[in-house]
Amino acid sequence: MNTPSASRPRHIAVALAALLIVALGLILNFPHDSFWYDEALTTYVATDSWETLWRWCVEVDIQVPFHYVVLRLWAGVAGKSEFALRLLSAFAILLTAAAAINIGQRLGRRLGVQGGGLGLVCGVLITLSLGTLWVAYEVRAYAFALMLFTWATAFLLAALARPRWWCILGYAALMAAALYTHYTALAGFVAHGILALGAALVALRRFDWRAALSPFAPLLLAALAFAPWLPIMLARGSADRSFYSGQIAPDLSLRVLAGFRVLGRQDDPEIALTLIGIYAVLLIVGVLSGLLLPTLRRAVGIGLALSLPPIAITVLLLLINPKLTGRYFWTAWLGLDILAAITLVVAASALSRRETVRATLAMLAALALVWLPNTTNARGGAPESDFRGAFAHLCAEGTPEDVILLRDGTLFVANEYYGKLLPCQTPRTVLGMPDALVPDVTRYLDLGTLQAKMLELAARRPPNVWVISWQADIMDPQALTFALLDATAIHSEVNRMFGDVRLDRFTNLDFALLEKLAVEGATTQADWFNITPTPDGATLLATRLFAPQPAHVGDTIVVQAWWRRGARLLPTLRASARLTTLDGGWLYAQVDQPPAGWKFWDDRWTDGVPAFGRYELVIGEDVPAGKHAVRYVLYTTDGAWQPITITLGEVEVVR
Repeated sequence: MNTPSASRPRHIAVALAALLIVALGLILNFPHDSFWYDEALTTYVATDSWETLWRWCVEVDIQVPFHYVVLRLWAGVAGKSEFALRLLSAFAILLTAAAAINIGQRLGRRLGVQGGGLGLVCGVLITLSLGTLWVAYEVRAYAFALMLFTWATAFLLAALARPRWWCILGYAALMAAALYTHYTALAGFVAHGILALGAALVALRRFDWRAALSPFAPLLLAALAFAPWLPIMLARGSADRSFYSGQIAPDLSLRVLAGFRVLGRQDDPEIALTLIGIYAVLLIVGVLSGLLLPTLRRAVGIGLALSLPPIAITVLLLLINPKLTGRYFWTAWLGLDILAAITLVVAASALSRRETVRATLAMLAALALVWLPNTTNARGGAPESDFRGAFAHLCAEGTPEDVILLRDGTLFVANEYYGKLLPCQTPRTVLGMPDALVPDVTRYLDLGTLQAKMLELAARRPPNVWVISWQADIMDPQALTFALLDATAIHSEVNRMFGDVRLDRFTNLDFALLEKLAVEGATTQADWFNITPTPDGATLLATRLFAPQPAHVGDTIVVQAWWRRGARLLPTLRASARLTTLDGGWLYAQVDQPPAGWKFWDDRWTDGVPAFGRYELVIGEDVPAGKHAVRYVLYTTDGAWQPITITLGEVEVVR
């Protein structure tokens, strides 16, 4: 029989083997792409100044400061390159694996498998699942918070088994650090409270009152450490304006939770249902095993306590504060993976009695499980936002005298990072459309702000104007940024995409006309219609067609429309810009939307201020040479009246 001292080297060897596997997985998946917006924001806050860091957490955004502080110190040593900043998150995930292995070994001793197999599987599942690999390289707080929370759990389990002072203080420090890293760690803190409550109830069954109180000591210390921040958290709790009002169905939240975990995706793809089903079977079998086998009950209970409360709390949070994001469920990952790991270890134990063999089989099953989503070609990941490529292009192709319009102004964080890297040696003038520090759905680019920005632009007389867009329909839902540029400049580069970052270039600006339109009104030279399709409804004031003459395949035609709000709202009203044959018998290109865009319905329009709609029609390969018509069609989705068709002009296509 193996004694504890004799088996310890083997446990260490197993843990090191698991860590090497995780490290290899992290190395093979390490990204080389650009930061996306959230990473650029974190980099800015952490590296700008101590004043910025503090102000961001207590005045600007809803964040806690610990990760920013650690990242700032890390950057001071490792540098501010993309690789160096991402390395902190990657190291955090490696340390997460070590904590998960420790937890698995502790629980595994009660399963009669000497801890190795369960620890190995827990380490693989929690770190190499696609959801974890998303956050493993992000310059954001999630990987760091997951590491702190997992180690806090390991210390808590040790303290509950034997309340030693270093376990209690270690837990308090780690959990307080997790709470100061991301607010959603509160859901994990509640899960820890349930573990402590369970230990207290066991002690009460023995009428041991002192032992019943001791499990709460680590949590009390962590709570006291976080208490000074509570007033700031409560004051900032209602300040988030980055989401739209509405509700998210709990079942959709749960599908996104599972989809993010197994696929690394924020949406709800159909293929995810199959993978979610496989994952759910593993969880159910793990729970049922706890009901059937007494040796498993404690491990299953811990898995349930670490998963169900965070899921319930996060779903409730998303009902109050709607954001469809699977990352918010990170506090549930450890508990879910413990349940899945139990299933794999029990299955491996049924195949072999030798510890080394069943540990190997369980590990291979875990690796197969995390690899399975890659076979579906539906693997997700962080947004493919190539700000690096966009800024490199505009700096290489433009001049230092150019002006960059950020659509919207929150993209200043990307400019702060990539606007200073080669080939952008010389800073460009940057204008926010509108200026903003964080996304705010209650504030958007309006006509008055646009006109002021265009006057400032005209005063600078730049040779080129570049427009960088990313999720621009949040704060520029009407695409107003382009409204006056379409009429006063040559749109020399249209919708050039760098991942999901859009770059446009305007050259040969007519500054006199730009100033005139900015002062007198954007629709001064437009063709007026004053069409009111429905009595008391919105009125089409004017339209404008911008098309190259002659046009070629690949060119873009732009249709502008200006509307006035009516006394009666029309949620079914749609406007359609179309490229057709002259007789209208054949349709080549079409864009349909609410008159001013999908995120600017007429209930957001302001009385007395024209609402703007913009439509881009790309001339495709199927468009033959010759003259074609551009039409603007008004209709309702319920077919309440016959569509109204307006012919805006003709475009001659040359091949």
